[in-house]
Amino acid sequence: MPRPRLAYLYSRYPVVSQTFCDSEMLALEGMGFDLEVFSLNPPPDSFRHERLDRLRAEIHYPAPEEARNAQVKQPEFETQLGALIKDHDQRYGKSFKSRTRARNAWHFAPRLRALGVKHVHVHFANRATHSALFLKKLGFTFSFTAHAQDFMVDLGSDDLLREMVREAEFVVAVSDFSRSLLCQTCPGNEAKILRIYNGIELDDFPVAQPAASGSSLRLVSVGRLIEFKGFQHLIPSMTLLKQRGVNAELHIIGEGPARTELEGLITDAGLQQEVKLLGVRSQEQIKRELAEAHAFVLPSIVDSKGASDILPTVITEAMACHLPVVSTTVAGIPEMVRHGETGLLVEPKDEAGMAEALMQLAAQPELRVRMGAAGRKHADMLFALSVTAGALGENFNKVAQSSSQRVEAPIVYVMDDADAEASALHSIANEERLRIIAGGIAGAAAELSPALLNKLEWIPDAVVLESLWLRRTAWRHQIEKLRTALGDALDGEEFYRQARRAVWYAESLPKRGAKVVHAYRSDAVVCVWLVKKLTGLRTTAAIEDAPSLSRAALAKLILDFDLVSVSDEKLCAALPRGVEDTLKLQKPPTHRKLNLGPLKLKVRNTAPVEDRSVMERAWLEKLISLSQKPLHA
Repeated sequence: MPRPRLAYLYSRYPVVSQTFCDSEMLALEGMGFDLEVFSLNPPPDSFRHERLDRLRAEIHYPAPEEARNAQVKQPEFETQLGALIKDHDQRYGKSFKSRTRARNAWHFAPRLRALGVKHVHVHFANRATHSALFLKKLGFTFSFTAHAQDFMVDLGSDDLLREMVREAEFVVAVSDFSRSLLCQTCPGNEAKILRIYNGIELDDFPVAQPAASGSSLRLVSVGRLIEFKGFQHLIPSMTLLKQRGVNAELHIIGEGPARTELEGLITDAGLQQEVKLLGVRSQEQIKRELAEAHAFVLPSIVDSKGASDILPTVITEAMACHLPVVSTTVAGIPEMVRHGETGLLVEPKDEAGMAEALMQLAAQPELRVRMGAAGRKHADMLFALSVTAGALGENFNKVAQSSSQRVEAPIVYVMDDADAEASALHSIANEERLRIIAGGIAGAAAELSPALLNKLEWIPDAVVLESLWLRRTAWRHQIEKLRTALGDALDGEEFYRQARRAVWYAESLPKRGAKVVHAYRSDAVVCVWLVKKLTGLRTTAAIEDAPSLSRAALAKLILDFDLVSVSDEKLCAALPRGVEDTLKLQKPPTHRKLNLGPLKLKVRNTAPVEDRSVMERAWLEKLISLSQKPLHA
């Protein structure tokens, strides 16, 4: 029986510290689930873990704000979502931005339908889950994973949490601690609140040697440099170790607003040689640090706002490496670390107690080995992805409706910016086999028809493009060679802007079955040409009269295209082969001469309103026919 198609909805994706989300989705794909990922916002930076290259799901980002605002001016928006917006504004207040959450749902709903998705899963009880309440109003079902800080501190409304839980098909709590809190806050929903731990692929992690010889005890900690991670209490513990003659070195991996404070504590204590702040590291780099460690330490506390770690994935990763863990009794950590068996626990902020625990491990290498082995066995029982993702998948199978068939989109129109001229595509906007992707908006989004606004997809934020550009080294080198071969035909700054877009297209388009990529006008030709070089997909182009790209450049590039329509007479004359002018994109003359006796006047022409629907349909049919031919025919 085929698995239901699912979408994961995030407030922001990817986030470097939320590796459990990546692990979960990779495991579900391995089980046969077909996933899509939707993110309400771009990622916070361009850092990207290597293993995301294994994710088959396409990541969808929202349109520019102007386009989303234009969409919600459609009368159907108020008809379908207006009452719920008003209700939420009255019950929760304007600060919860119900209209924005509704706009999120309205914007993504057409794409979810086109992708055959009927069920959405969200991580964290936050603005994305609030948006999912509006998706439900539009005919989708949803579930969500609540962690603890999200609903305990960040959400800011127990009433909204209760509505989320009531309307969800099921709710995942990541620990018994979290489940207990949810059940207390949302009575009557106990049956749908399930404890499923965040799992990881344990065998992806190396086996450390916690008893390996060395002049000092090697400690590793991983986490954002924020208050509730407790690093400000770990540094005094390191001072106590040094005072008592215990040689120890500590590597802290992570970045955050507390860096300056921690650097000051390290300097004041004279621990510059013993404690190193390594900053952000990739997952593979973290694995190497763990493999070389004797023990893992995480001094979690409850911060001044009541936030804390709940079930830190980094502890599971350390256990996967056979490392003993020293941590605190905060929240769900005692569910992970069995005191005296898999590691040692102390009370939060107990700097002397933390130092004593570390001294115990420093003095007993055999204890480190025994605890590390017990920790791995404990992780195999509770945190293996085969266990956690398996339980989650069973619940998806129970509640998700049978999915619609995902419609492949063999034809992709690429436009540099959507403008009023793009309205000519209104007549083909409902064609399921067509995707139209724009880099931005030139002019007013209101000039575009509702059907076209709902059809349009958009190039993501520059931080997403930069992330892929940095990761795809081979493509980057190939593009550099192409740039060199073109010489001075193209402006460098514009070339590299288009190159970053081309890498994103090359990454994304094959996931939806693209076969023909069409440059809508000359300003998209460089990008589409690069996509052809990177992927081998067929490419076509429509060149308008007086093109925005130089004729010299176009004359070189479009020779590699499979089909072109050229409306510029000078460019046609420069081409070595005859080309058709199928789309008739000539610009009418702006003035005409008028002779009135001795007077010679120039009169501005009014361009006739032209119905291009027949030509655009005919052109699309040509592209569909081209897509059905064998690639090397």
